[in-house]
Amino acid sequence: MRALCLSDIHEKREFLVALESLLSKEKFDLVFMLGDFVNFGRNLEYFGQFIKIIEDARLPMFWVPGNNDVGDVYKVMSKSRYSVENKLKKFEDEKIVGMGGVPDLYGYNIYYPRVTAKDFSDCIFLSHIPPRKVKNLKKFDHSSVDGSIKIKNAPRIQISGHLHHNWGVGFVGKTKILKLPAGLNMMAAILNTETLKVEFIGMKKYDKVKL
Repeated sequence: MRALCLSDIHEKREFLVALESLLSKEKFDLVFMLGDFVNFGRNLEYFGQFIKIIEDARLPMFWVPGNNDVGDVYKVMSKSRYSVENKLKKFEDEKIVGMGGVPDLYGYNIYYPRVTAKDFSDCIFLSHIPPRKVKNLKKFDHSSVDGSIKIKNAPRIQISGHLHHNWGVGFVGKTKILKLPAGLNMMAAILNTETLKVEFIGMKKYDKVKL
C-alpha cells in the first residue's frame, strides 16, 4: 500500500493548498499523520479543513497527537475514529500501533501503547516523539541496518515527527526509523508499507491554487 506520511504542519495555510492539489493528482491508499496539526491546540477551523481534505479524497487515516495538539484539538483527536493513540488498529494486512500523549510541559504524559508484545511485533508504529538513539540517519532511503542491538517483538518501522530539521531514514536494530520532515517546511514522505521504501517529497510544487 502507498501511504502518505505527514507531520508538524503547524497551521500552515499553503500546506493545505498543496495537500488538496497532491491528492487530486496522485493515488494513495491511506494517510499517516504524526501530530502537530496546529499551534497550542486552538485552531479548530484549520484542523477541520485538514480533515475535510482527507475525507473528500476518501482516504483512511491514522493519527497520533503532537505536543501542540492540546486543549480542544486534543479532545477531538482522542475521540476520533482516526486515533491510534495507545492502541492497535488493523488495516488490510497491517497492524498499526500508536503511542499517544505529549510532553509534560503541556500538561499530559507520554503513555506506552496498551497492546501485547505479539501485537507490537512487526507492526507499523506511530509516535510523534522519535526514538533517541537512531543509527545511520540519512536524508534519503537506505538499508544500513543497525546490527549493534537486538530487540524482541520490535515493530518493522517507526514513523515519527517533532524534530523539524532532524529528519531522514535510520535504524534502531532492525526496525526502520522514518523521521518525517515538517509540513511547516512544505515537505512530506511516501511509504510503501510492503517494501518499506521511502520517498521524501517537496509540497511546494503542488501549491498552485487557492482553496
